[in-house]
Formats: sequence, structure tokens, C-alpha cells
Amino acid sequence: MKTVIQIVLAIVIIVLGYFVYDSIMEPVRFRQEVQVREAEIIQRLKDIREVQRSHRSRYQRFTADLDSLVMFFNVDSLPLIRAIGHVPDTLTEAEAVRMGIVERDTLWIAARDSLLRNVRYPVEQLPYVPYGQGARFEMNSGFIERGLVKLPVFEASVQAHVYMGDLDNWRVYYTREDLRVGSMQEAVLDGNWE
Repeated sequence: MKTVIQIVLAIVIIVLGYFVYDSIMEPVRFRQEVQVREAEIIQRLKDIREVQRSHRSRYQRFTADLDSLVMFFNVDSLPLIRAIGHVPDTLTEAEAVRMGIVERDTLWIAARDSLLRNVRYPVEQLPYVPYGQGARFEMNSGFIERGLVKLPVFEASVQAHVYMGDLDNWRVYYTREDLRVGSMQEAVLDGNWE
């Protein structure tokens, strides 16, 4: 009888040890999964920001439509201004152009050839949130007035429940708010993770 009790107690100890280990490892595994997901989403938001910057430099405004942004990337072109000649140390570049020492030439390069060179996904997937089961980023653009000057602004964001909702206990362990880049109140292009 004593041997049976010892065997049963050993099994109970092993089972309780497993439960303790699993309860310790659950937040660790969750944190690892969060790091993977956030890294992909942050990279996608950085890619949106890069294309938006180029759109602003071409059209002096941001776009509020993600499909327009993909279309801009696929079919539009960007100016590349090339200076031909050498600017002497005694002159500024503007003076050298005015005097004919330096010439400027504008070349047009396809946006897809100069933007997002290291993406590992099809650019048509840019509007979609990784791990979002087909959900799209929310994006808005407009203008704000600062010191009698109208400045273009945009904001792209995703709420936490979109990319974390399929994980157990995400509301318990996950404390970050939405991930976003840009702002509709300030003329900044920073992400809230930076």
C-alpha cells in the first residue's frame, strides 16, 4: 500500500510540476509571438510611410486610400533631378546653375524601381494587416494648419484586437494600444513604437 501511495504522489508531483512550468512559460511564449507579429506589422507600416512620403513629394499631399497607394507604387513615376557639372567652392549650387556651370536634368524613374526594394511580400498585400485574417489597415489623410501654412498629414493604424484576437488571453498579457504611423493632429510621420 505504501508503494502505491508513493507512485500516486510521484505522478501528482509530476503533473503539478508540468502545470507550474506551463503557467510560467505561457507569458513567455505569448511575448515571443507578439514580437513576431509586431515586427511584421511595424515593417508594413514603415512601407506604407515610405510610399506615402513619395506620394507627397510627387503630388504635395498624402492619399487616404490604400488601393490608390498600391496603384501609385505600380504605375506612377518619381522625378530624379541630376546635376551635371561641378559646383566651385566659391559658389552655391543655385548660383552655379544660374551661371551655367552646372546643369540640372530631370529623369523620371518608376516608383516600383526606387521604393520598397527589400519587401518580401507582393506589394498588392500592402493594405492588409499581417495576422489580421484579411483585415485592412485604417488610413486617413488631410491637411492641418500651422502658422498660416497648410501641411499634409496622414495616419495609418491597426487596432490590437485585429492582429491579436486569435491568441488566448491576449487581453491579459497585451498592454499596447493600436499600432500606428503618422498623425492627423501633428505633422509627424513617426510610428508610436518609435
